[in-house]
Amino acid sequence: MIDKKSSINLQSADTPYPTHGGNPQAIAKTCGTDPDTLIDFSASINPLSPPGCVSQLLLETPRLLKEYPDPHCSVVTQSISQTTGVPEDWIRVTNGSTELIYLLPHLLREGQEVAILDPCFSEYEKSFTAFGFRPHSIALAANNGFQIEPSLLFPKLDAIKQLGALVLGHPASPTGKLYSEFLPSFQEYCEDRNIILIIDEAFIDFSSVDNSAWNLLTRSPNTILVRSLTKFYSIPGLRIGYGILHPERIRQIAPYQYPWSVNALAQAVGAEVILDSAFKERTLNWVRHERSFMLETLKSVTQVETFPSETNFFLIRTRDQSAEVARGLYQHLLSQSLLIRNCGNFRGLDESFFRISLREREDNQKLLHSMTEYFSSRDRI
Repeated sequence: MIDKKSSINLQSADTPYPTHGGNPQAIAKTCGTDPDTLIDFSASINPLSPPGCVSQLLLETPRLLKEYPDPHCSVVTQSISQTTGVPEDWIRVTNGSTELIYLLPHLLREGQEVAILDPCFSEYEKSFTAFGFRPHSIALAANNGFQIEPSLLFPKLDAIKQLGALVLGHPASPTGKLYSEFLPSFQEYCEDRNIILIIDEAFIDFSSVDNSAWNLLTRSPNTILVRSLTKFYSIPGLRIGYGILHPERIRQIAPYQYPWSVNALAQAVGAEVILDSAFKERTLNWVRHERSFMLETLKSVTQVETFPSETNFFLIRTRDQSAEVARGLYQHLLSQSLLIRNCGNFRGLDESFFRISLREREDNQKLLHSMTEYFSSRDRI
């Protein structure tokens, strides 16, 4: 069961941590920093420019603004089907993956409860709570590398008698960990109990496509994948995501999705970027090289522990887990116009954890130099 007392209030005056990453304008205003110079490591967005087709599509904005968007998102659905091999009637396009997250509670029955493998994207807890479903946080231990221990996990799930859904990230945010080897057993367990298995794959495109849970979909109508186009294709301002779920599940949630929730420009851009295989290959090659560089370099910063990642960000923890050190690091980086994501408001984590997203090499080197500078200054005290 969720311990409400374990949550840190990151909105307090002396701890100006944002609730989510990716709001550099607000942080700059709060801290008196020039927003044009702030380098944002807090949002896990592809730092490479959006695919070239976006520039051309933006020229069509005046025309798109004069038309209602397609309520069925037909063209972008076709593009998603073409690139994933998933039938169109298994795809539901939404206003970012977050809209889908707030549609999922409509699949549960009154009185059911939800288990969330934490740390996990906080909107899952918020969405199910908002609709009156009790969430249970099952925290995976950092000291065990956020590994899943089936012998410990399944008894905890068994104890939730009215369990209606199980949620996990794959790769998980903010840990960057994949759980491919456990997904078949999760699906079998959920099938036996008639539980909905929700797999958040918002960051899967930064990993190998072979790691996706697509191949599990046809085995059970209870498996749902939550996907995003905004992160990988660097278009977070347009808000477009999608779910892959059984057609009957789509029919259940469809009446609750607002009409025209996905705007025409988002649909037009989404339909094209997902077809750009050259951009995808370039990004994957870049992520592999930059992730390797960052992992090895972060290991040289002995004052932090770095957790291995399969995506475009790393979770780190200061070895001195005091609030003084965590806040000092955060403020020191901000003073040099470097913004990272404090993870103290993720279930199972505390203020000593930070998520660092990959950026281009020069920015990454600035961050690493500033971190080293901060800890060196402390060692001299």
